[in-house]
Amino acid sequence: MPNAPRNRMRTCAAPLLLLLVAQVSTLQLYGQSAAPVTMVKAARLLDPRTGNVLAPAAVLIDGDKIKEVGSSSQIDVPHGAKIIDLGAATLLPGLIDAHAHLFLDIIVFPEAEQDRHANGLFAPGVLLAIVESPSKRALMGAQLAREDLESGITTVRNLGHSGVDGDTELRDAINAGRVPGPRMLASGRKLITRGEYVQNLNPALSDAILQQEFLLIEGVDRGRQAVRQNEFQNVDVIKVSADENLTVPELAAEIRSNTVTMQPTSSSGRCVIRASIST
Repeated sequence: MPNAPRNRMRTCAAPLLLLLVAQVSTLQLYGQSAAPVTMVKAARLLDPRTGNVLAPAAVLIDGDKIKEVGSSSQIDVPHGAKIIDLGAATLLPGLIDAHAHLFLDIIVFPEAEQDRHANGLFAPGVLLAIVESPSKRALMGAQLAREDLESGITTVRNLGHSGVDGDTELRDAINAGRVPGPRMLASGRKLITRGEYVQNLNPALSDAILQQEFLLIEGVDRGRQAVRQNEFQNVDVIKVSADENLTVPELAAEIRSNTVTMQPTSSSGRCVIRASIST
């Protein structure tokens, strides 16, 4: 079941909090003219790995790479470099959202209203998202990806609810520089058992609706087939939503199918799709 909806118009409310990596990435993706070398100065810089805070701080950026981090008095500023002084701001690395649904923008109804329109584990708004135009959802996904980036989230793992190929295509569009957004790990359609998420649909339409959002696990062979269908969409991870209807052999078949030959990521020429399993 999707996480409780977030306020998508996040602005990282604290005025002193400015996420450096997101700002730099956004400027590049929008194609704004900038000096080849940029010096960003701020009151503080947080190093999450050590917990140390450097004050005052400066970051030297050469093209799209961070070249040097340290005190502004210790870094030599090249001639002609662009200087960005952020005053009392605090710099920190980009954030990672490990469980996102960029193709959902759900408004939670009052509990009594949800009970009146109950449909399995789905809120009415989530069910509506499945039957909306894929083009509309693609545009919304691009908008929410940009909002994540502008909020300082530079890596997102999208775990289902994006149609047949929404998140894989959005990932590729971001990588190609056609739209701004964070680095994305895409899972394609979520693997579920029948009746787990959506129930009581019109029988004449139910299969067509479900196939837009899910891959059904109905036996060991169907479990393997579902993984391979997602592999065809070039996913990065496999999302399995398990309940008491999912048998151990079915789950084992999916996990065994998750190690597949994909685009080479190392000298071995192989990479591993890792299953993200929620119960």
